[in-house]
Amino acid sequence: MSSRTSRSLIFRIALYGGAIVLILALWQVQRAISQNFFEPAVSDGSFVDNSQLNALLGQSNLLTTLCTGLLGALGFFLLHGRNASRWTPAKWLAIASAGCAVLSLLFGYMVYLALLDMLRNQMFDLAMPAMWVRYAQFYCFLLAVMLFGDFAFQTLNVEDGNEREPHAAGD
Repeated sequence: MSSRTSRSLIFRIALYGGAIVLILALWQVQRAISQNFFEPAVSDGSFVDNSQLNALLGQSNLLTTLCTGLLGALGFFLLHGRNASRWTPAKWLAIASAGCAVLSLLFGYMVYLALLDMLRNQMFDLAMPAMWVRYAQFYCFLLAVMLFGDFAFQTLNVEDGNEREPHAAGD
């Protein structure tokens, strides 16, 4: 096994292992926060309701913007890379990343629809079962970023190796 292959394998194991640990830690923190701090719905149009609504809309807008940027970066890597016309196994990671980003965008739209439904019914409750999509939006984005990182590392590692080979032959 060459040093490049072992370095790539170590990076991928660390990336996926770290992502699993991060996702599990975030999931536990979100569970603890939602169990300890969310109270039953109070729909009096208070400042707290407005603040929660603004925070949730801000989060959803931020994730939508970041997913759109991620899709743009994927498009750039896929269309302007050295091997853009050639199919490589790393491109499956790009497709999976794009799929997760699109799912995150879909879940963001579902958050928006759930908020509209709550406002129409004059009941604002972030703990209601229909709001699982806000977690799904975040975790799909996190998975898309992880897959994009692996794709970018493999793509840049291959291109970096292609640039080094001619220099090594000439030395």
